[in-house]
Amino acid sequence: MDYSSRNWVALGISVAVAVVFITILTVFIGGKPAGDMLIGETSSSVYPFTLHNIMHLSFFIGLGQLWVRWLCTYEENVFLKKSGFLPEEDGAALSDDKTIETIRVNVANAAGRAEAFLPDLINTCIIQYFNSHSVSDTISVLNSTLDLNIHRLDLRYAMTRYIVWVIPTLGFIGTVVGIADTMGGLDINKFLGAHADKVEQFRMITSNLGFAFSTTIVALALSAVLVFILHVVQKGEEEVLNRSGKYVLTNLINRLKVK
Repeated sequence: MDYSSRNWVALGISVAVAVVFITILTVFIGGKPAGDMLIGETSSSVYPFTLHNIMHLSFFIGLGQLWVRWLCTYEENVFLKKSGFLPEEDGAALSDDKTIETIRVNVANAAGRAEAFLPDLINTCIIQYFNSHSVSDTISVLNSTLDLNIHRLDLRYAMTRYIVWVIPTLGFIGTVVGIADTMGGLDINKFLGAHADKVEQFRMITSNLGFAFSTTIVALALSAVLVFILHVVQKGEEEVLNRSGKYVLTNLINRLKVK
């Protein structure tokens, strides 16, 4: 399955999991104070379309994106640990073009997806070596390919970083809207009048302020979890890219013989 297909599958699974999660929360905390805090049950006239649930949905979509990246990292580690593409014995040398071409063909056949780092690095370096039979040129191509892969890797996290940004933004929007509704709906005459009117006004104020601050609390909690997972997954993928580059340098380029 290619990268685009995985993203669509992850999106579908994420939305389904988010719906199940929101349903479970609705069943167990619906009608309780926690229901207003976590899912904004009374903040919308058309539940479950609340700001809280939009943030939950965004959170699970972000998790789905990171799941795709984790799968890619796992596959890269499998390539490194079990591939055996290149000779790893001490003293082994690559001086026969036929042997090198066999390595390139094996790599091309084993690559399950075009985005895999290791097969791409090996294939690109071998093609350059065949073109110039220069080890220094091959090293330059390896460095350039690593730079391109780092840039490509960074782009893969663009949507997740946007989600990490948009969740607290939605929370702050909810806070501003809640405070604005509180100030806009406050009737000073009623508040200073009869006791019953004071109670009514006080309930309105606490309800709006509760919505305002609960959106921020939920947003910060969700974004904190997502940022942590993002850093862990991205760090793992960057490390496997570095190990792939070192593997190619050690077991391919350092074994090439200048003709």
